[in-house]
Amino acid sequence: MGLDMVRFAEERKDEVCLMLRKMASNVHQRKLMHQSLPLHMRRRAMSYNSKRLPRKFRSAHLSQFSKSGVSEKKKRPSRKFRRKPHNLLKEYDRRKRTFVWLETHIWHARRFHMAARWGYKVAQTPCNKGYRACYRATSKHCLLHDLSYEGCVEVRGTETALREGLRRLCSERVGLTMAGKAYGAGTRAGYVWLYEDGQYPYGCLGRVRFVWRAGETADRRTVWIFAHPSLYRKLVEQLVLVFSLKNALRETSECIADITRNPVDIRCPRYRGTSQANGQVEVIELKDTLNRFHLTGPLSQATLAKALRLYKPPAEVDPSRSTGTWYSEFVEGVPQAKKILRQQATYWGANKDLTSSGELSPGEVIGLVIEDPRLNRPQKRTKALPSIPSRYAQLDDNQCPMASVSTSYSPLWDDTIRNRVTGEMKSTHELSHRRSVEALVPGERCAAEAYLQPVPILLLQTPGSQDADYKRLGYGAGWDVIVPAGYGLPLWHSLTRWGAKAAGQRELDMIAIETGTDHSAAPDTILGRTESANAHTEALRRYFNRPNNRRVNYTKLAIASPFRCPWTQLVHEWNGTAKDGVDNPQADPFFVLRDKEALAKLRLALDRKFNIRSIGLPPAALVPLLVILKTRGNPGANAILCLPKREDFRANKRNRLDSEHGPVYTEPLRKDPHERERKVLRAQHLRTLKRLRGQRVREKKRRQRANPGVLVRIAAAKNGMRVQKQLEMMAELWLPGHPATVRDQCSRECFGYVTQCCFSLSEGKVTGIAYVTVKGLEKLFKICNKGTFKVLIRGTRSRGYRFASLRLANE
Repeated sequence: MGLDMVRFAEERKDEVCLMLRKMASNVHQRKLMHQSLPLHMRRRAMSYNSKRLPRKFRSAHLSQFSKSGVSEKKKRPSRKFRRKPHNLLKEYDRRKRTFVWLETHIWHARRFHMAARWGYKVAQTPCNKGYRACYRATSKHCLLHDLSYEGCVEVRGTETALREGLRRLCSERVGLTMAGKAYGAGTRAGYVWLYEDGQYPYGCLGRVRFVWRAGETADRRTVWIFAHPSLYRKLVEQLVLVFSLKNALRETSECIADITRNPVDIRCPRYRGTSQANGQVEVIELKDTLNRFHLTGPLSQATLAKALRLYKPPAEVDPSRSTGTWYSEFVEGVPQAKKILRQQATYWGANKDLTSSGELSPGEVIGLVIEDPRLNRPQKRTKALPSIPSRYAQLDDNQCPMASVSTSYSPLWDDTIRNRVTGEMKSTHELSHRRSVEALVPGERCAAEAYLQPVPILLLQTPGSQDADYKRLGYGAGWDVIVPAGYGLPLWHSLTRWGAKAAGQRELDMIAIETGTDHSAAPDTILGRTESANAHTEALRRYFNRPNNRRVNYTKLAIASPFRCPWTQLVHEWNGTAKDGVDNPQADPFFVLRDKEALAKLRLALDRKFNIRSIGLPPAALVPLLVILKTRGNPGANAILCLPKREDFRANKRNRLDSEHGPVYTEPLRKDPHERERKVLRAQHLRTLKRLRGQRVREKKRRQRANPGVLVRIAAAKNGMRVQKQLEMMAELWLPGHPATVRDQCSRECFGYVTQCCFSLSEGKVTGIAYVTVKGLEKLFKICNKGTFKVLIRGTRSRGYRFASLRLANE
């Protein structure tokens, strides 16, 4: 049977055409070898692992990669390699370039949630559930926190020049200044509110801790000032301006920004006087050169007594091991050094067994020379308890030791000694090696441990509550331990082994609520403004990341500013200096009232013993208050304080008689005037984007027809500015940046805001720190003419008003 060639060619025509199209299309294809394989042979790892390809295709695959210049990805090093000490230290150095690490960072990073704040990596909160445990530590045990991120500024000069200059940054109306006689001897450390030079009561920098050096003459005095990193640079600038100083490395600089800017390789920048009057004054930055640990709680005294062991020189001195130490030179070079150390040992031995640090004088300073903390550490975590309860119960007043200049003296003040202590410190590896060689019995002391250098430290007593009517007497008392660089982690390990519970930043906020103070977040300080701005930005980001139907409509709830407290506008509206939501730039800004005399009179006025109008409070002031809710509910931060009406008191009385816990008044749900405008604006924006995309598609098709066979892609959209403008317009319609009114934002007059609010474990009720205007407080006195003072408080996400009582917060 013969083959019909015509019929065979007709049947194979479609296959030949398909083959020709494939061959023509392959001319323009630029696929790699692993992309040309059938689907059933492809693997995801082929792009970077050539062994995933069949062997006959590997050479072509490697050739393509070598021609394209794309190198194969290397396998990640194993964990064993990455955890080697030298590799681990390199990784740590790389991670420390952006944020400063404290000496206890590695310990905290394994147990805490870390946060980047103020240029440091600090512990935010423990990974376990420790909120109530931290409160128990402050009330019954010991709570430990690393405050080493607070920088130290050392100021030297004559006593007259220092007192005159530092007095300009403080005010005697707020309390004792740094020039007070109670602190001049160096036996007490204190807290003080700092202001810009000549700006009191405005221009508040923040609250700092200071201590004078003991045992110095009037010709040469030294003071240490510990400041939060948010105000540290501003403090240095103010000291430079007050004392007319110049940077020692930039003598020709004139701008204050250039004067206080230093090369990165300078560890401790110095500023010296330029005028003859302040020629002997010198400011030295000691930031990140000292470790400072804060202990709070009644067992903080016992914890220190167990963790700190006074140094005793070895009885038999080995010249090969003990020559040239800082301790021997200090004893030989300082007159009466042995007597000073003996008096410190006697004083500490008589006071270390106290049941609480609150039994000592407020702010007492004790200088000690202790042995290496690595030598006094229990094998497992042990709770430190006082050895002799109520030590002074059997002692007369004449037998109680008294603090003196000798007990407050410390070699830690000498920068030469501090550098030697840090430089001559034996590493833990060297100490472990010596123990393995010299120790006969594991766990026993070896001969080398007796010759480890001692460590000078400084103890600053922290006074707790001094008003039993406000908070429990002595609550919050503790110690600040100042340790030289290098010995922070060893001492931290000793304190935690002896029962101190570590805490983070969230626990510090808890202590502020429990003590009824708001020193860190006052609205007129640098830290308060910075934290408020950051919280507002983050809240806005989370708010606008939600879809429209999942956002709380604050306009309907009659909340003008849900994420921050507009203090300036609130004060100006109550004083009549703001119209239509626009502040008067000529009006004075606000400040927090800290005048001791005015606060004492105001406290009497709250007790119905004084007329508030006769005090003469400045209208631009904000009065700090502690609010305590009378019923259930937690309004949260940024809650509004409003003036009650007569019907609110009657409704509250009915609720109490009927044992109801609901709100006394509910804000009516309002209409949103911008809802329709937002929908129209959104529809117009979407139509505009669709129209622009259509134009780009048509342009692509036109170019494709003009250039057949050439791949043409759609042009990228350049709508960044248009989209950003749309977001800003929508945000203004959702939450106006400058609300029309704050005082009359709801049906009850708003005269204050709550900055912090949570359930207080010491009170057993929801409490908060609030600030109110003076005019609003005076109006409250008229409304509450009988009984106790009550205000209405409402959260930002609720329409219910509840009553809360008032106390004047301790500043």
